[in-house]
Parts: sequence; structure tokens; C-alpha cells
Amino acid sequence: MKQPTDEANMAKPEDFHWQLGEPLVGDRALLPTSQQLAGKRVGLCVTGGIAAFRTPALVRALRRAGADVYAFVTPAALQFVTVDALEWTTLHPVVQALDGRAQHVETPLDAYLVAPATYSTLNKLAVGIADNAVTTTLASALGLLEQGKAQVLLAPTMHGSMVNAILRANLARLATLGCHVIAPLGRDGKALLPDDAVLVDAVAQALGG
Repeated sequence: MKQPTDEANMAKPEDFHWQLGEPLVGDRALLPTSQQLAGKRVGLCVTGGIAAFRTPALVRALRRAGADVYAFVTPAALQFVTVDALEWTTLHPVVQALDGRAQHVETPLDAYLVAPATYSTLNKLAVGIADNAVTTTLASALGLLEQGKAQVLLAPTMHGSMVNAILRANLARLATLGCHVIAPLGRDGKALLPDDAVLVDAVAQALGG
């Protein structure tokens, strides 16, 4: 038998009138939260760790701090994040491969943040292998670092079993070259990507902010 409807509990059209705030100029605009990175250009180098799925949010955090962000990706990174998501958030084309435009040197950048930085990319960087858009861009970044023209920051992420003697030796080498190694968030036997705020602060500190 059908029960009588309790009109007091019925949904009403006004229940779905949400307060969404005032629209920004442009659908991809963001309200700033600080000026830590105002006027700075940051290259976000995304490699093939599962934490790559977080990078669109990281881009937005960097932009809210005032940065102009450019994304470089390895082929493996695109298993976990899409080009469209990165282009939407950075407002720039994503560099997936290098061609006659020499994208690794085309745009002067103040800082290069490798997040997530995988075991493979870190070890390649330490021994001078430049075999994709990210590692070639970072080879140039190390040259700029030597000249005092840019900062390089590395956020290692991987299973704890991969934090071996080879990786530790190469991280020490990279630190000696002037790279900033951002300590991972250790949990469940893994080296995890820190919160976006930690990464933004690390970039700001490296740039003297």
C-alpha cells in the first residue's frame, strides 16, 4: 500500500540554489592566495609515477602563489595524467617531445620542479642521460643552475625498496651540483609526494622568497 507523502520532507527547487560566488575573468582564472612566486616562471617536470595524477592540482597551487607554470612530461607520465588536464591548468601547451622549436630552452624559467621524480629520471639526471623531453630539459636546467640562472628541485617518489645505494649516491651527487632534494612524505613503506603547499614553499625558498 502506498504511503502518504510527507510534503514537509519533499525536495523543493530552492534547495538547489547554490551560492557559487562571483565569476572570475576567464574560466581558467584563479584567485591568488599569496605572492610567494609572483613574476616567477616554473617548469613542472612530470615523470611516470602514480603521483602524477596530482599534478593538475599542484599546477593550480603554484599559480595561486603567483607562478607562471609550464609543464614537461615523460611518455610514462601520461599513463597517470592527461595532456588536456595539464594544458587546462597551466594555460600553456604541454611539452611531450622536442622538435625544431627546441622547447627545452625556448622559455626562460626561474625554477624547475620535478614532481613526481621517479627512480629512473633521478638516476638518468645524475649521470647525464637526456633521452626524452623531461631529461633533456633538465640537462639544460643543470647548466642554468651552474650559471646561477635557475633552481632545480626534485621530489622523489617511489616504493621504499627502490631507495637503494644507487639512488642515495645519485641524490647526493645531484645535491652537490646544487639541486634541492625535497624530502618525501614517508608512509606505508613508500616515499610519497608531499602536500602541494610544501612543494610551493620549497620552490619559493629556493628562489629566495
